Amino acid sequence: METRYAAGDGVLLGAGDHWVLVADPRDDEVLEQVWALLTQTHPVTGSVTEEVIAVLEKAFEGDPPALAVVDLSSGGSSSVSRGRGHVRVLGGDRILSLDGGADPGELLPTRRLVAGVVAASRAEIRPLAHRTAPAPSAAAPAPAPAPGMIDGIPEAILAAKGPEGPPPARPRRPVEPVRAAEDTGSLPDTTEPDPAFMERILQGGHTTIHPAQDAEPSPGPDGPDDHDGATVHRPAPAPHLRHGTTETVLAVSCPQGHLTSPSQPSCRVCRQRVAPQEPRRVDRPPLGGLRLPTGEVVPLDRGVVLGRKPAPVEGAGDWPHLVHLPSDHTFVSRMHLHIELDGWQVLARDLDSRGGTMLTMPGREPERMRAHEAYVLEPGASLDLAEVYEVRFESGPAAGAVGER
Repeated sequence: METRYAAGDGVLLGAGDHWVLVADPRDDEVLEQVWALLTQTHPVTGSVTEEVIAVLEKAFEGDPPALAVVDLSSGGSSSVSRGRGHVRVLGGDRILSLDGGADPGELLPTRRLVAGVVAASRAEIRPLAHRTAPAPSAAAPAPAPAPGMIDGIPEAILAAKGPEGPPPARPRRPVEPVRAAEDTGSLPDTTEPDPAFMERILQGGHTTIHPAQDAEPSPGPDGPDDHDGATVHRPAPAPHLRHGTTETVLAVSCPQGHLTSPSQPSCRVCRQRVAPQEPRRVDRPPLGGLRLPTGEVVPLDRGVVLGRKPAPVEGAGDWPHLVHLPSDHTFVSRMHLHIELDGWQVLARDLDSRGGTMLTMPGREPERMRAHEAYVLEPGASLDLAEVYEVRFESGPAAGAVGER
């Protein structure tokens, strides 16, 4: 693990896979308790993150004004933020800050920290597995030939001759002239999805959000795949994709039996306090739902792709829900936004869209998402696609219709 920090008025504590950036509680005893939990010199009855949050909530008599926690221990990564604390995901890296996720005008110089407690306002944590390998060393020069090795062509080979005259000509197959009727025209437009790929997507079920009309909608300006009403494609995967691909996670149970992350002190569904217990590995449950402007909730049991012509994102590990937006939203791209699941986290990525995406976290100012950068969503976060189509991430009772458990 490689950690670098920028000096500030907060406090960074960490060692190994556990790191905490928090507003200064101005109480050395509290910092010593947190340090003992992070270094596991103090017995831990639940998860390290849960114990740390409990200590800080007691110190601040409620939620800390700014807190960011990252746990990269075996079994999957998790992060928690409170108040102005923010955790940004950049590939395998985690960036902790106390500015609510705002972009600083100028990045302060950073210093390396192996472990300890320092005054800081920002920290960059990079697992060693993501470090760039050193350049290979130059190859050693070839050794000189040993005595007795052949260092020339024998005279008998030089004096040998081949057959007289040129080699016989090979017979050629007659080439039939191409008739005008067989002209295939110009090359296909590579900016559109492969038609055969889109046909496989459309083989599955098709659910309309609005009540279906009697007349079939006419094709839009971009072809028959555009339409006037927002729809959700939930295609059945091809036969070779029908095996189970559910990710497993470490989980604990609340008194009502709901599964939740071991790093959370309360249940993500019913908000009840979770008693200390040994986490167990289970199939990941749905992490809530994505509420569309029409009122329909898309379950987050897998990823979601939104756009005028959505398709599965290359390299994604699951077969996503495909949310087709109305074709008259011209500033919404064909492939606009990707929602993906990583352990217990829900991530959002703008797919370099034309109109962009505005992200609004609860209690924070809206910010424009950078293309292809992952943002960790909190329940209640809203995403505005090109300022014409807004969706909201919901969990708990608000998303009860999608089968929380």
